[in-house]
Amino acid sequence: MPPLPTPPFHPLPSIHNLRSIGTHPTSHPSQRTRSTYIYRSASPSTLNPTDLNTLSSTLHITHVFDLRSAPEIAALLPLAPFPATPAIQRVWAPVFAAQDYSPEWIAVRYKEYASGRVEGFVRAYADILAEGTESFRRVLEWVREGDGVGLVHCTAGKDRTGVLVMLLLGLVGVTDDAIAAEYALTAQGLEAWKPEARERLKARGMPEEGIEGMMSSRAEYMLATLEMVRRRYGGVEGYVRDVLGFGDEDVETIRKNLVEDA
Repeated sequence: MPPLPTPPFHPLPSIHNLRSIGTHPTSHPSQRTRSTYIYRSASPSTLNPTDLNTLSSTLHITHVFDLRSAPEIAALLPLAPFPATPAIQRVWAPVFAAQDYSPEWIAVRYKEYASGRVEGFVRAYADILAEGTESFRRVLEWVREGDGVGLVHCTAGKDRTGVLVMLLLGLVGVTDDAIAAEYALTAQGLEAWKPEARERLKARGMPEEGIEGMMSSRAEYMLATLEMVRRRYGGVEGYVRDVLGFGDEDVETIRKNLVEDA
C-alpha cells in the first residue's frame, strides 16, 4: 500500500482518512482555505492515547463534530464515541439521529449506490442534504463563531462528511473540480479500512461488485452532486441561506473564518 500524501493527510495508526481541508484556492485570487482549521476523518472511536494526543497537541483540535446516528454509535459499544479528554469537546451533530446511515446501510438502501452508479450517490447525497439541516447548521454556526480547530467525521468520513465539506469549500468559491478531487482522496484515505468493511458487507450478503461500488469515491459522484445542488437550491450558497437560514452577515463571517491569505 503506497504511503498517503502529506499534506493533506495526517496518517495515524488508529484513525483512518484523517486530512485537512485547507490550502484550496478560492474565488478570491489572494485567498485559500485555512490549512490548520478544519480536518475530516473516519470514525475516531478506536483512537489510541498517542494518536489522541496528536490530535490535541499537534493538530490543536478543540472540537470534534460527530455526524453519526445513535444506532451507529451504539453498535460500537463498549467503545466510546470519542475517547474522553478535557482538551477536546465532542459535539454530537447527527445527520440522521435515529437511523443507521453507515456506508453499509446506504448500500443496502440504494442499489445504484452499491453498484457505483452516479445516480445512486446523487440520490443518497440529496437525502443527506435534506435531512442534515440541523447537523450542518450547527457546524456552520461554530465556524461563524471562529472558536478553535475542528474535526468532522461520520463512520467512513466519506458520504455525510463529504457533503458537509462540499458545503464548506463551495461557500468560499473552491471550484467544482477541486471539491471533487478533494472528495476523491477518500479512496486513498480508506484503503487500510477496506478489508474490514469488505468482511462486514460479505457477512450481510453483498456481492463483491456491490462492495467495490459502495467503497468508491469517484470525483464524478461529487461533480454530479454539485450539479444537483445548483438545480435544487441555486448552488451551495442558496442552500446555506435558504435551507440553513444564514443571512448576509452570517455568510460573510463564515467565509472570512474559512480562508487565509494565500
